[in-house]
Amino acid sequence: MPKNSITSLELAAIVNELQFLIRGKLSQIYHQDKKELMFQLHAQGQGKQLLKIIPGKYLCLTKKKEAPLRPSSYCMQLRKYINNSTINRIYQHHADRVIVFELEKAVKFRLIIELYAKGNLILIGEDDKIIAALHRQKFRDREVRVGETYKFPESSLNWEDINEKDLFSILKKSEKKNLATAIAIEFGLGGLYAEEVCKLSNVDKAKLPSEITKEEAGAIVKTIKQFLEQIKTPEGYIYDEQITPFALFEEKETEKLDTYSAALDTLNPFKTVSPYESKINTIKRMVAAQESAIRKQEKAIELNTKKGETVYENYAPLQKMLDVVNTLIREGKEWKEIESELKKVKKIKTIDLKNKKIIIDL
Repeated sequence: MPKNSITSLELAAIVNELQFLIRGKLSQIYHQDKKELMFQLHAQGQGKQLLKIIPGKYLCLTKKKEAPLRPSSYCMQLRKYINNSTINRIYQHHADRVIVFELEKAVKFRLIIELYAKGNLILIGEDDKIIAALHRQKFRDREVRVGETYKFPESSLNWEDINEKDLFSILKKSEKKNLATAIAIEFGLGGLYAEEVCKLSNVDKAKLPSEITKEEAGAIVKTIKQFLEQIKTPEGYIYDEQITPFALFEEKETEKLDTYSAALDTLNPFKTVSPYESKINTIKRMVAAQESAIRKQEKAIELNTKKGETVYENYAPLQKMLDVVNTLIREGKEWKEIESELKKVKKIKTIDLKNKKIIIDL
């Protein structure tokens, strides 16, 4: 299925790209009914900028402007309060798909853009009361309507601040069907980046999350930290059905653009995909996954063949070494004594008494 929304990690990349707008001005607002909103901005030293917001899907800088003849009533409300306001701050709320613009005219406002479900744009005042909302919504624990005090949606675990100890503890308790699913849902990273984490951490994505080791937890945290570094200066990598702020492991992009915004701006979120095209794309993905699995198996076969050939070439000295160990065991020698004898052999690199393993340099 073609990409039409962004994950919390991708939103973090966009937030980093938008930081140059701080201290700039929000000069005009446009709203195409049931489509996107367009903010015309003026960035210090860089002039006019256009920010496109697709409710419930994504936002990005764009160069394409389609101003409707008549602004919506919601658009007129926003213009009344925040036209010509100064942008003081732009940030992501925790690791959620929520972005906040702190604005100021005679008084301060916050414009909150929620990108999950059908999305929402909510303007609140200094008292946190809702002044305007694109949609009136009622949830189990909060209500979004004019006059209500705004409450942020309940946050998931913050993948930006996760450490090895917490990740290990959470995954050990997880009841999700596999590790990739647990990372995707428990930490809000989404399926694509959860699988990417497993690949780069060299951890089996199909294993039960409760089976994770501390070493694997450490590798996963290290990979997530690498993602955070990469999205500080994101780029736009376009694949057949994905657009990412950094390159995907073992995947070849169809196009690479200077910014993540520029890549997202190539999307057409209102395009209808026929069921036949969708089926074709599904089959293409299956073929690509199978080809990747075959390549991995071929590499594994090649590696194991080399290992077998090396063992065969050194069969005599290895057999002699095994005979020495077996003889010492039959004589009732302790492993400490066996270790002492084996250390006389130059090819032996290490001896692991705990696991009764001997590593030999061939």
